[in-house]
Order: sequence, then C-alpha cells, then structure tokens
Amino acid sequence: LDGGTITARDRASRAVLTHAGVAADGGRKVDGDSVSAPTVKRVYFAPSPAKGGTFELGETVGVSVVFDRAVKVTGNPQVALTIGAETRHAVHHSAVRVGPHVSFSYTVQQGDQDEDGISIAANALLLNGGTITATDGTTDADLTHAALAPEQGMKVDGISAVTPPRVRHIFFESSPSRGDTYELGETINVTVEFDGAVQASREPQLALTIGTRTRHATKYGWSSHSLRFQYTVQEGDRDDDGITIPANALVLNGGTITAADGTTDANLTHGTVAAHGLRKVNGNLVTPPRVKGVSFVPVRSHTYGPGERIVVGVEFDRAVKATGSPQVALTIGSATRHAAFLPRGAAESCTSSTPCRTGTVTMTGSPSRPTRCSSTGEPSPPTTARPTLT
Repeated sequence: LDGGTITARDRASRAVLTHAGVAADGGRKVDGDSVSAPTVKRVYFAPSPAKGGTFELGETVGVSVVFDRAVKVTGNPQVALTIGAETRHAVHHSAVRVGPHVSFSYTVQQGDQDEDGISIAANALLLNGGTITATDGTTDADLTHAALAPEQGMKVDGISAVTPPRVRHIFFESSPSRGDTYELGETINVTVEFDGAVQASREPQLALTIGTRTRHATKYGWSSHSLRFQYTVQEGDRDDDGITIPANALVLNGGTITAADGTTDANLTHGTVAAHGLRKVNGNLVTPPRVKGVSFVPVRSHTYGPGERIVVGVEFDRAVKATGSPQVALTIGSATRHAAFLPRGAAESCTSSTPCRTGTVTMTGSPSRPTRCSSTGEPSPPTTARPTLT
C-alpha cells in the first residue's frame, strides 16, 4: 500500500488484496537500456474545409503525423505541403510536446490555389532547427514516410472572394444549477456556431429576451467556428416561460465578426430560439450554494515537504462570494491544521478564452516542521500520510 489505502466505497472496509500471479509472456519483455527510434505510422489532414471541399483565404489547413509511440518535440518542426505548384510549410505550434500525435497547421494565403487538392510528398517532415525524438530526448525519430496523394476534398482557393460565414446553430451551453430556474448571480452561457471559420474583435453581444426585458450576453470565448456569450442574472430579472433569443440577435457593439481572412463580414442573420420551460429566470431568488466537491490540488510528489503549500479547492454548485478568512480544517497525522482562504486563488487560471471559475474557493496551508518531539523527548519522523479533510 506504500502508506495509502484501498477500501470499499464506504472508505472503511479494507479490500482483500490477495490474488494469483500473472505468468510471464514473451510479448511483454522489458529492456530499459534500449530505445528504438519512433517511426511514422500515418500522415493525414484534419480537419476538412469549413465549406464544401475547398480551403478559402485565411482558413487553416491542419496536418497530423502519428508515430508508433510517444515522441518528444522541441522547436517548430514543419511539414512541406504541395499547393498547386508551390511548396508551403505547415508548422508545429501545439502546446502538447510529448505524445504519439504531432499537429501542424498552415493558413491559406492570398494567391494560393490548388484545384486537384493538397498533396504531401514523401519524407516531407522537416526539423527546421527543432527535434523529434523518443521520450528519452536523445533517440532521433525516423521521419521517413510515404507520400500523401492529392485529395479532392482538400482543394485550395486563396484567390476568389471569401464566402461569408453564416450562423448555423445557437444553443444554451449552461443549465440552471438546480431545477429549471436560473437564480440571482447564476451565469447563462450561449454558443453561436457558424458554418465557417470566424474571427471576432472587441465584445460583440447576443440579445436575450428575459421576461419583457432585453439583456445582452457578452462574448467571453471562442473557437475556430463558434463564439461563446455569457450573461449573469441580475436582481429583478424574471421569466416564468423561459429565455428567448429573438431572430438576428447578434449585436456587433463596436466590434467585428468576420471570416478567417479578417475582412469578409460574417452573415449574422438567424432564426428565433424559442423559450423552454427548463430555462426560466428568477433574479429575486437565491438558494444557499452547496458544496459540490472538495479536492487537493495535485503536487509533484506524494509527500509535502517543509514550507510547501497544501492547496485545497472547494467547488460549489454556483458562483459564490467569499469575505473575511474562512478556513478548511485538515487532519495531518493526529493534529488539526487550518487551510486559510486564498482570495485570488480562483482567478489564477483565468485566460482570455476561459472564464474564471467563480464557483471555486481555494484554500492553502503549510505542513508543520518535518521533525517534532515524541513523548519521550526523542525526535520522531514526520507523517507521510496524505492530509484528509474534515
């Protein structure tokens, strides 16, 4: 058990760990001194063009290279693409640097054209000053691979006018925390999906009809083909039938929504999203938030050292506001310690496309010194047990 436990779901009944042995098998040999060079298993395009079978100006051509085992990537390797008579290079920019899949991307430029479909010549992987190795970081991968013939569904037209993206679908991403009614302070999330790649600047809005009032959800995130909008229920908001999104409710609000070329305006017309009984609103109602879960933020090792912070996340079923100095009691060995509230903890993971998790409260504490005296006056070793919550 190495200091841990394996129990039944009641966390009290210990599991019986006796079992028969697993016999050796010739297909499971081990040689920790040998590292074979990873080899390319497959090269393919992903995803397909947004409309039809043709990539337009500003669209991204994605290429995936799959190895027969995990590889480690440094720098910005490339894959050479044949687009018409030109050679273009898809570049690796992914944050994922270790794994069997390596992704590359190229953005269609003005003048690119290929009526037969993009092709990739044999052995088109280029290190470009970077490296692709086995996970040991020293054994170079074998980059040889077969050619990828032109595909009719992968044509390129960087010359013709770009087709304006159109709204394809609007849907609610969120649901009320409890029952069918959004309460005061709850967040309503709506996604607008387009039939082509889009870009957005500043803060476009989406009009929501809540009762007899028009409220505006503001853009807070995006992906290549969609925009995400968010509205927080205010005091006085009330809708007993369910939120409605009227036709043509997208408002630029001084911003822009364009195709991937950055200049072709998107077509923002769309139909009405009807009311639904599971999306009611009552801004005068506030029921006490409940704790959904309590968890330790992972650490690198299984043992906290002197001065290390023990960080605990407490997740509620809706947004909460914390004031003062709330604490979480930790049982460390036989002692009770208290993790103090971190007022900035919930904002540490916010990005431009990921909203703050306002339903999470973060607490922190430190283990006591690694040596303490026993009842006999002799030093006793520190506890290595994982702290538990009470």
